[in-house]
Amino acid sequence: MARGRNNNRTSHGGGGGAIHSADMAISKENEYKKGVKKLQTRTEMAAQMLTEGGDIESFLMEADPDNAESFLLAQRNRLKAIAEGNAKQWNEIENFVQAVKNVRSDVQRQNQSSAAAAGGDGEGEEDGAGADEAPDYERSIQEAMETVRESKESDPNYVSLDDHEMVISLRESLGEKVNKRSRNDDDDLEIVNNVGSDDIHALKCPITGMFFEDPVRNKVCGHTYDRKGLIQLFSMRKTKCPIPGCSNNTLSWDQVEVDDEMKLKVRRHKTREEAAKRKRDLDETMEEDEQGGGYTVLE
Repeated sequence: MARGRNNNRTSHGGGGGAIHSADMAISKENEYKKGVKKLQTRTEMAAQMLTEGGDIESFLMEADPDNAESFLLAQRNRLKAIAEGNAKQWNEIENFVQAVKNVRSDVQRQNQSSAAAAGGDGEGEEDGAGADEAPDYERSIQEAMETVRESKESDPNYVSLDDHEMVISLRESLGEKVNKRSRNDDDDLEIVNNVGSDDIHALKCPITGMFFEDPVRNKVCGHTYDRKGLIQLFSMRKTKCPIPGCSNNTLSWDQVEVDDEMKLKVRRHKTREEAAKRKRDLDETMEEDEQGGGYTVLE
């Protein structure tokens, strides 16, 4: 009888059932984060439309100069608040998963101790008050989350919400100059938005060699292609991922999904290029005006 009660307690109270549930929660970390990531991508897309010096700002400042500035400020602050919310939710997901891992380890140690005390045949199960009471795992996870949160915040390398990658990226999309504090010292390091040749190469389809227009990401191997490139590849009856060294030999439409993040990266790059071109054109115009004295003589 003792053996039977022990088996029941193991499956319900703190044994295989609890560990299995913990493993399921841990395995879903990327799934939890996917929704946050998608919202962040859309937020950054909206921010690019409201970027400083962009077409929308220019139009509003010309059409409604009395209200445009306050309107733009309110919308930009709203987007920043959303990005901060995304960053906070991202952190909470990581805290939750780490807390579940910690509780899982505790449960596993307790099971091993109980098994050792029982001598492998269920004896000793009744030792200690409340042996048959089901553990309160929800409370354990909440307490573990608080411990994880406090541990992170006391870490010298802790990144605040203001310096979180999502908030920084949003501010960059708005066209702000961002200063990020180094983790190694107290110097402020300005984030430079220059894009190198390697980064530009990553914005191009490995099949067509052109900038992504309709990028799709492979859920199996993680590589990204343009939809037109895949159509071209499949038309030649090829099913191997075109990335050198990739072992995915069963490439299919079922494996891919829309890559909103890559869309954002390409749009951000093109926005920077357009802004740089406008600046060059303006500089050339001003230089020509200075050389010509700024006057046009009509005869």
